[in-house]
Amino acid sequence: MVLYSNVFFNPWVGPDYLSGGIFGKRIMVLGDSHYCGEDCKECGMNGRPNCNQFTTDIVKAYLNQNNEREGWMSTYLKFERSLVNHETTPDESVRIWNSLLFYNFLQVAMQGPRQAGTPEQYRAAAGPFFSVLDHYQPDLLVVWGVRLWNNLPSYCWIDGGDMQVDGYAINNGYYQLSNRKNLRAVCVYHPSVGYSWDYWYNVINQFLHE
Repeated sequence: MVLYSNVFFNPWVGPDYLSGGIFGKRIMVLGDSHYCGEDCKECGMNGRPNCNQFTTDIVKAYLNQNNEREGWMSTYLKFERSLVNHETTPDESVRIWNSLLFYNFLQVAMQGPRQAGTPEQYRAAAGPFFSVLDHYQPDLLVVWGVRLWNNLPSYCWIDGGDMQVDGYAINNGYYQLSNRKNLRAVCVYHPSVGYSWDYWYNVINQFLHE
């Protein structure tokens, strides 16, 4: 079942997200896209409930310690550590992801990892993105990767100004939601590669305590 207008891949919504969970704020994590090798011509269209739950199924698969550990899971592991600044246990992983909302921006799947969407696909994803923001009212948006950051919609946007941490510039700003709430947004490197979780903890922690 599709919960929001034009959203195909429904978000993972942790059971403790609405209360702020262990972080005390509603944190929405924004990935770029799913990838799927089936090349399904109906991808992104309504009426495919198994695909609609793809995001939730991915997070559940990661958290299920009975599943064999696969390479893609390190992306989620590194990111969760950048929220708490230490190596995490399986039980702590559950508490962390139960406190988060995770959503992939593109509403069609790519055919392989690190594949970029088309400009048209990024533009088409803007409406579903804002519908999720308005519905779940996050307090902090953490965006995975500069490529996605550069393809996010520019309307309802307020630039955050210059910010540096340890000499590195940090992309940041605000989205103004339909109820006039200013949603803080920050871009981190994509956790799949070249991601130093202790550094990004220092960045994210500043936004959590503003």
